[in-house]
Amino acid sequence: MDRILDRLEDDLFQVICYMVTSAANLLQETRAYGPFRLIDATSRLITALENSGVKSARLEGIRTFIEQEKYTVMTDEVRFNRFLQQLVLDLVPMMDQPPPCMGSL
Repeated sequence: MDRILDRLEDDLFQVICYMVTSAANLLQETRAYGPFRLIDATSRLITALENSGVKSARLEGIRTFIEQEKYTVMTDEVRFNRFLQQLVLDLVPMMDQPPPCMGSL
């Protein structure tokens, strides 16, 4: 169990470092990089959870959708904007669902 927690701490530390350096870099980067970095951090956070055994179909679906669309920010800003709006719409009904491990309570 300690190795799992150590792995989770290290993975989350990496996400924290990514977010902090992203914040600093965004002061000089183009406007579109902000949403990209947030969505990329979301994917990294889900990966950290999965690496620690916290897995669910909804998290996997979110990460998969992000990985499929996140780089469109560099080639098609309209598509990237639609992707972000669709992701928000997909998340809203999930917010009312109990986490998979609590479904039987």
